Amino acid sequence: QFNPKLGVTWNPVPDTTLRAAAFRVLKRTLITNQTLEPTQVAGFNQFYDDVNSTDYWKYGAAVDQKFKTNLYGGLEFSKRDMSVPVPISGFFASDRVDWDESTFRAYGNWAPHQWVALNVGYQYVEINRDQQLDLGVSELKTQKVPLGFRFFHPSGLSAMVTETYYEQKGNFISSLGTDYVSDKDTFWLCDAAISYRLPQRYGMIILGAKNLFDQSFKYYDTDPFNPSIQPVRMIYAKISLSL
Repeated sequence: QFNPKLGVTWNPVPDTTLRAAAFRVLKRTLITNQTLEPTQVAGFNQFYDDVNSTDYWKYGAAVDQKFKTNLYGGLEFSKRDMSVPVPISGFFASDRVDWDESTFRAYGNWAPHQWVALNVGYQYVEINRDQQLDLGVSELKTQKVPLGFRFFHPSGLSAMVTETYYEQKGNFISSLGTDYVSDKDTFWLCDAAISYRLPQRYGMIILGAKNLFDQSFKYYDTDPFNPSIQPVRMIYAKISLSL
């Protein structure tokens, strides 16, 4: 199938960047979901872990603004119109259903000191799916507000804390699988980490925690194989070396 892609990036003034894109994508069967194609068009992601053979158009527009040397912000809107094949006994039938997905995002980054960085954001995602194939949810609205703090010391020690507010509501298939029920949940999650950069950039040592306070919640993740948040506290350590 012919998949045209158009992306435009324009700087009307030095501190303002305007971006827009319109493109078509066919979700192919890929080995380990990898490809040599660019993953973005004008800053808009074009690859998702969708059902194989999903065909979609994506449209997006954004503005990125530099207010001062240490203050940045931006707005972004995108929409995907999807045609999804209906699987039957392991094979894809000729029948297709329509899905749509809209995303609005706003962000701000501020560095009040050379050792400190602050960021705030807002994201709203709305999903509508045909009930013939909805993977458990026909309508879904998710709002997310991350508040982040990062500290960088010249010695190589750094720390980060991100507190994120979530609100999600939608129409979900019941446990009996016969009808739909409306449900919602709101909660805060905290992620934190400390790290140390080895001398002469030989590597990094990181100790962190996801869902630090072990918050319980109800949340539908659109990509269950790569969850965006942890349902229970997870503590991790990582060492990377560059020799």
